[in-house]
Amino acid sequence: MNFKKMMKKFDALDPSMIQDEKLRKQAIKIKGQRKQGGFTLLELLVVVAILAAIAGTAAIALQDTDARASAAAHVAMMDELDKGIRTYRVLQKNAYPDNFDSIMQAANTETITSKGTITTGTTQLDLAAHEDLQVLDLSLVSGDVLGRLNDIGIKNLRVATTEAGTGAINNPDGDGDCADHEALVASRANAVVAGNIFMSPAANGCGASHELTAASNVMVWGGGTERVNGQFVENDFAPTAAVVIGDAAGATEDTPVYMAVGIGPSTTLFNKANLGSMTTVPVYRHVSETQYNRFTALFHIANTGDSGGTGTFDAVDQVLLTAIVDGAGDTKEEELGEWDGTRNTI
Repeated sequence: MNFKKMMKKFDALDPSMIQDEKLRKQAIKIKGQRKQGGFTLLELLVVVAILAAIAGTAAIALQDTDARASAAAHVAMMDELDKGIRTYRVLQKNAYPDNFDSIMQAANTETITSKGTITTGTTQLDLAAHEDLQVLDLSLVSGDVLGRLNDIGIKNLRVATTEAGTGAINNPDGDGDCADHEALVASRANAVVAGNIFMSPAANGCGASHELTAASNVMVWGGGTERVNGQFVENDFAPTAAVVIGDAAGATEDTPVYMAVGIGPSTTLFNKANLGSMTTVPVYRHVSETQYNRFTALFHIANTGDSGGTGTFDAVDQVLLTAIVDGAGDTKEEELGEWDGTRNTI
């Protein structure tokens, strides 16, 4: 910055806005001398110090601004998705959108009943940046859970294949295929992105539609009941990696079990030919490029039974949307904490 520009900036400065009393007095004194013309070297150094202090204060005030702005946008997206799905259901005569992302990978989409699993290793795409999701075998749920899902319009889920050579991306440089999602997404030689991994190979993905059966696997929420519906449960159903899903021992009877699905571009919610569809697929930004970056919908599909142990899940009378969580497993209230600075941004 040359001398003239620096002095113009100083002349435009309001000394009364400087919080440090010593600097404020010096600035007022120098401005008075400035009107009379001339600066000593010491006074010039003081001007530089004042401008540096102001710049430092501004930098502190603006720290995390981008992250907080993203958090505010995410809260708005969560609200819009919640309203959009509920509006779609009304306009589609009590049918929710279909073809959500399963948030699961499989060696082959036809073997999802036994192979469906979440992956967090370095050799596959990290489909969930949080640890609140586990796999549930629908055959462990008593009652017609498949019929309840079909009644409400949920009949298919998108699954990402990891089979080498099957559904491989057409890549002229031969840089990876669907056998290694992380490498495929990280490569700059193709158009594959993490949020589209459940789309078909023709759309730069590795996905296919899986028709749900009574023995299909689905992801379930393990982050606790109170976080999503506000109701405290003393012995909550909150599975972790150490718990085999299907073992509800210790859980309180009738504790909700929520199916978790990704809200990706393949869902009918974004099919513009459908009444009540949404036009934009929201993206969650607080993840790395090789992490799945869509929001997650939680549907109440079952409750824990009364005896504990394997197979103690009962289908609900009607499947209902409970909440939308972000790509890190945060609820709307938790994301609001990132926005207002009461919680660290991710």
